[in-house]
Formats: sequence, C-alpha cells, structure tokens
Amino acid sequence: MTTLKRISFLFSIILSLNTVSQEKVDTASLNEVVVKGFESNKSLINTPASISLLSKATLNASSAFSMLPALNTSSGVRMEERSPGSYRLSIRGSLLRSPFGIRNVKVYYDDFILTDAGGNTYMNLLDIHSINGLELIKGPAGSVYGAGTGGAVLLNGFGALKDSNDLKLRLLGGSFGTLNQSLQYQHQSKNIQLNVGQGHFQSNGFRVQSKMRKDNVQLNMRIKSNEQISTDFMLFYSDLFYQTPGGLTFAQFNADPRQSRPATATLPSVVDQKTAIYNKSAFIGFSNTYKINSRWKTVGSVTNGLTQFKNPFITNYEKRREFNLGFRSKIVYENNLPIPVQWVSGFEIQRGEYAIDSSGNIKGAPDGNKVSDEVIARQQFAFTQLNIQPLRFLQIQSGLSINRFFYSIQRTTGAPANGIKKLDFNRQLLPRIALLAAPGAGISLYGQLSKGYSSPSIAEIRPSAGGVYSGLQAEYGWSKEIGIKLSAWRNKLYMQAALFQFDLRDAIVRRVNNIGAEYFVNEGDVQQKGIEIEYQYNLVNLPRQKFFKSLKWSQAITLNDFRFVNYKNNQTSFAGNQLTGIADNVIVSSLAMDLTAHFYWNVQFNYVGKMPLNDANTFFSNPYRLWQSKIGWRSGHTRPIELFLLMDNIGNENYSLGFDINAFGNRFYNPAPSRNYQFGLIIDLK
Repeated sequence: MTTLKRISFLFSIILSLNTVSQEKVDTASLNEVVVKGFESNKSLINTPASISLLSKATLNASSAFSMLPALNTSSGVRMEERSPGSYRLSIRGSLLRSPFGIRNVKVYYDDFILTDAGGNTYMNLLDIHSINGLELIKGPAGSVYGAGTGGAVLLNGFGALKDSNDLKLRLLGGSFGTLNQSLQYQHQSKNIQLNVGQGHFQSNGFRVQSKMRKDNVQLNMRIKSNEQISTDFMLFYSDLFYQTPGGLTFAQFNADPRQSRPATATLPSVVDQKTAIYNKSAFIGFSNTYKINSRWKTVGSVTNGLTQFKNPFITNYEKRREFNLGFRSKIVYENNLPIPVQWVSGFEIQRGEYAIDSSGNIKGAPDGNKVSDEVIARQQFAFTQLNIQPLRFLQIQSGLSINRFFYSIQRTTGAPANGIKKLDFNRQLLPRIALLAAPGAGISLYGQLSKGYSSPSIAEIRPSAGGVYSGLQAEYGWSKEIGIKLSAWRNKLYMQAALFQFDLRDAIVRRVNNIGAEYFVNEGDVQQKGIEIEYQYNLVNLPRQKFFKSLKWSQAITLNDFRFVNYKNNQTSFAGNQLTGIADNVIVSSLAMDLTAHFYWNVQFNYVGKMPLNDANTFFSNPYRLWQSKIGWRSGHTRPIELFLLMDNIGNENYSLGFDINAFGNRFYNPAPSRNYQFGLIIDLK
C-alpha cells in the first residue's frame, strides 16, 4: 500500500468517527487540559496546531528514571539513546543533524530557556521526577519560539495548585547493576508552591564500556504575592558521567551485542581510549508575572547556565567551558468582548561564551597537540502573535518573528591563527498562520502554514575534532499542515491526526572522515511528507467497582515519506533516496489498567520500521518490536507505599535504540539492553 493510500485510508477512519453522537462531557479527559503551546491557553481540541501532551502519570508509566519511553508514545517523535544517558530527540526528521545531543529543537522549562545560545539542550541532566508534564510542538514554531525546523518542547515544573505537603522516597534496583534513589518534597498552599528534589542513578550498563552515574539536586519555587504578581525561581545542579561504547558493524552486532567497539589496524579500542562524557552543569532561573489588569499581563524571565564538559573520544579529547545567559519577555492582551482577541508580543535574547579545547586522546588523557577556540554565540528574536475568533466556530492565529544569529570564533592556541572569524546570518522573518474551524461539538479542523529556519549550531561549526567550518549556511523551508481533532463518546475517546509536508532547503547533514571525526555540510534539499495519528480511549472507567476499575488504551501511528531532493555526494546523486535515520513507519500501543484498588498494570508495544543508515541507502536497519510492562501494588486508601516491577524488552529483541548514521566503516549499530528488570519502592513520608 502506497503512502498516499495509507493516508487516505487512515483519514477516512478518523472522519467516520464523527458520526458518533456527541454527549455532554462529564469526565475529565485529555481534551480538557489547557494547552500552553503558542500561548493558546485553550483546550487541545481548540488549539490550531499539532501538539502532544504527556502527563506526569504517562512519564512514569514505563520507566522510573527516563522520559524516553513516554516521549516515544507520541506520533512523529523519536527519542533515542545510543549510550546510557546520551539522548537524541527527533521531531519530524530533525535527527539528521544530531549525532549526539538534542539540537534543532527548542526546549523551555516553564518560562525558562533550557536550550543554550549555541543550539544545544542537555535534557539528560534533568530528573524525571522534577517534571509534572510536557507539551511537544511538532513542526516549525518560529512565530513564538524563534528559529528551528524541528519543533519545541515545553516542560511543566508545577502541578495543579492545591493545599498539600508531600515527601516521597523512591528506591529502584535492577539488571546490569542499576540503582536509582530519589527524594522529593512538595509543598503547596494558597500562595507558595515549593518542589525540592535530590536524585542518584548508577548502572554498570548492558555493554562493555557503558557505565553511567548521575547525581542531581533541584529547587523550584513559585510565590504568589497577590492576585497580580507571581514569581518563579528554579535552581538545579547535575553531575553526569557515562561511558560511550561506540558503534558496531552488523556482523559484530549479531556476534556479540554486549561488546564495545574493538580496535582496528589503525585505531585503538574505546576501552583503551576510555571514551566517556563528563558533564557538570548548574542552571539558575528567575521569572516574574505581573497582571496589570483583567486584560493585560507581562512575563519576564532570566536564565543562566554554567557547564564543564569533557569528552575523551576514540580519536580526540574535547574540553568545553560554557557560560550561557538568556532573557525572555512578553506582554499579553486578552479581551473576550465583543470578539475574543488575544495579542502576544515579546523578544528573546541569548548569549553564550564557550572555551573549547581539542587535542589527541592517549588512553583517556589529552596529548600535547592542543587547539583552543573562544566562541561567542548570540541569538535574538522579536515576535508577535494575534489570535482572533471572529465567529463562534472559527479561530485565526497568526504570528511573525524576526531572528538574528551571530557567531564569533577566535583561535587562541594552535594553528591556523587567523584572527577572529565572524559569522553573521541574515535576519530572517518567520511567519505562521493557522486556521481552526469547529463545525460541531467535539470536532475541529485546522490548517497551518509556517516557515522554519535554523542556523548551524556550535557543534556543527566547530566539531569536537577541532576544525572550523565557517562556510556552513542555515537550513530553511516551508511547512504545510492540515489536521483534525475530535472527542467522542462522552469524552472517552480523544483523537488527533495531521497530514503535513515540509520542504527543507540547504539541509545540514553529518559526514564522518576516515579517522572517525565528524563534520557537517549543506547538501541539497529534503522533502518530508507524513501523517501522524494518536488517540486515547478510556475503555473502562468504573471507580466504584471492586475489580477492574479502569482501562485506557492509547495509540500513536507515524507514517513517513521523507526523501532527499537535488542531493549529490562526490558527483553521485542521492535524489529520491529516503532520509537517513528516519523510520518509514512507527506504531506505539499502550494499555493502562487499574485492576483493583491496589493493583495496576501498564503494557507498551513499540514497532519501529526499517530506516536507511547512510545517505546512499545501501544499508538499512531491520524493523524491531519492543514490549515493555510495569505492574505495581499500592497500599491503603492514601497509598503511603507502592511496589512495582518494570520489565523492558520482554521479547529479548536484538535491536539498536540509536544508530550512528553515515558511520565510517559501516559501524552503525549501538545495541540496546536485552531483556531486563527493575524493582522499585515508593514510600510516602509525609
């Protein structure tokens, strides 16, 4: 079945569901959650954009320490983990530029900017227990969130306001020497919300050279001085270490998936080179919200981050000292009469200073051949957005931002000493317009057109091996999208689907030379077509029953047809080839059950189709099927104690949770853990 036929078939299913009679909503549902994305402050069904919501319960359903399984339940989204603790995040194909780390995706924690001025986000530093839910915005979001072609992630640090005091101790142990401990205190009253957390995680890892350790502390505080003024404060410190076992060939992957990258005739092994990541980071943020009156309010935030980063790699040793400062401010006007109008305008400014040292690596220690660079990154944008509802069933959302990026690079040690190189990218106007029509109760149709633009990140202009690629250009393109959202059967069913096409120009792609050092080039164009469907169905909701109290089924379907256009490498045309590292289809199904007042059971199935591993499409991964489950017991009506068992890769699939795309020597594979278990205990100490 062709992609077009599959799309038509799936949309016909969605449209047919509208024949179900709509009844008055009498239970809470996904549809009723207020969406923050694009400053909508509306329910999900009334927001003209493709946004996935993940609650705190969903984040904890499949893992006690990682947000990866939960993020992968969203259509169009893939989080990967090549090494334990090394995350990559792809939203609609944005993975092409991310050999490691999270790039081309803007991340906010409440009103604080987590993405640094150089375009990188250290999401692996966060503790999952400090997140009370998140929103995933798919596709270019430059009208409000600045430049980027992937999307945006909005993390929520505070839950619903209610009077409570809660102190929880979590303990977990399991396969491969896994140990996780966290202590969380939450206080909520009329005027103060306080979250304090401490966490420790360690593991010996499934593979050789894959140990991991993370320690972190975090403080979130919200003070509501009066009905007009509220202030947020956030502070966290994280000390992260993980080893990097390296990629394997297909033969090595099948022979022994637990091995690390072995030595070759020209290069030593990763064990000999002690390859690893060391990251110590502190982050502090302050924001203030002032309601001038019933129609006007202002929000301003200041963020500051400090990072010490070391990476002994198989061919080099990189050290970075990073200082980032960001400021975001917006003013909001809202008026419901006679025509509902919302106007949001503001600006965001970031500056990053990076001292980067690169040298050779001799058994985990830098050699004497050092090059050093001082890099300054600045990005800034101003934005405005107007939401208007001229008719009861029609909503118009239009936005525009003007963006500027600037890099300054000075070599301070080593050759060539060419003075200061300045890269000043042209100012870019990024418009977005979206329409939403609600022809009946419980259904809405929307369409949006937006421009995406993303300048090269610091890791692309100045890779870890030490070169400077000042000729890189920004990638850009237009995204077109239509979608449908519906709620049926007394809100027991919520579904949303989107059909999109994104035409990307001057796409930035990763290359690897013969010694394993990476670099990036602008190569041709990419056309990304896809369909995304996700729904949640509350099959059973009988809270008064003694047995089988609730059953919820969730499904996410992703169908991709992403291809290169006008792309050549050494005069070889790759036009028409599938986009590297992106699966053609992904299906995720989840069941969440409350069996009694004390027992619950969650099951998740993840199917990932084949994906090309190099631009030439001469190597493809095999599809894999992953089963995960969590079963638990809670004591008493107030649930002061909880015991649970997590089972991962129940079918013992031999698969890779992240590939080294375009890897030299065809070392594409990073084997994921075999069947493994974790047993956990949660004690409520309040």
